[in-house]
Amino acid sequence: MPERGSPHGVVVGVDGSDCSLAAVRWAAREAHFRHARLAIVHVVTEGGDEEADAVLAEAMAQGRDAAGGGGSEIETRRVHGRPVQALVDLSGTAQMIVVGRRGRTGRRPPGVGSVGAGQLHHAHCPVAIVHDDADQQQPRPVLVGVDGSKPSLAAAAIAFDEASWRGADLLALHVCKDADAPASHDAQTSVLEQDAEDFLTASLADLRQQYPEVVVHRLVRFGKPARQLLAQAERAQLVVVGSHGRGGFAGKLLGSVSAAVADEARVPVIVARQP
Repeated sequence: MPERGSPHGVVVGVDGSDCSLAAVRWAAREAHFRHARLAIVHVVTEGGDEEADAVLAEAMAQGRDAAGGGGSEIETRRVHGRPVQALVDLSGTAQMIVVGRRGRTGRRPPGVGSVGAGQLHHAHCPVAIVHDDADQQQPRPVLVGVDGSKPSLAAAAIAFDEASWRGADLLALHVCKDADAPASHDAQTSVLEQDAEDFLTASLADLRQQYPEVVVHRLVRFGKPARQLLAQAERAQLVVVGSHGRGGFAGKLLGSVSAAVADEARVPVIVARQP
């Protein structure tokens, strides 16, 4: 992940919808945490410059208000083209791409909209999906899923950063697969849970040394990872997941667990996409 203060900061896409303005507010706080520049981007596909200027002016006002004069530089950019590709192109030099869960369309289908889905599948940096009623209240913890895969360890690194910046605890969740779950809670369950906790301890040891101020709570659950992540997300302010899990197929653009969490969580979700 780029270091704090990188000239290539946080990029947020805005289209004038309530959801995209929520994304701007969240991105402004994120840029403040990172001591990074915030670029508010409106991709013009139709309509004139006057409409684009109005969208960007409203977004700028929302971003400045959310930042609270925190010192992060905020700029606006008008880009002509297709929203998905334009943001993907910008992601090559960004610390993070932020988009609202849905855009300004007549229909409101379930799940992440087309622009968000495009970033989840193709962006070259971490992607944050922000719900239009995102809860920013502290001191709710940051949640991260850890399964030992390289993407999940990248997610853990982001989650420790986020927890440290926010002064929040970290929930580190490892989900044992269904086949491992005993029929009832017995000695076998205790052994499996202890093994999983030891796995979490070993996986996060280096990060815990780097972030001694972050209080880590290890969680072990049995069942389907997406379901367990969504259940724990109910008490979190932010969820961080890898782009693929331990069982992901090489070359697949986005894992099923990450896609389900981004679709259904009602708090912001960061997917740790990497270059």
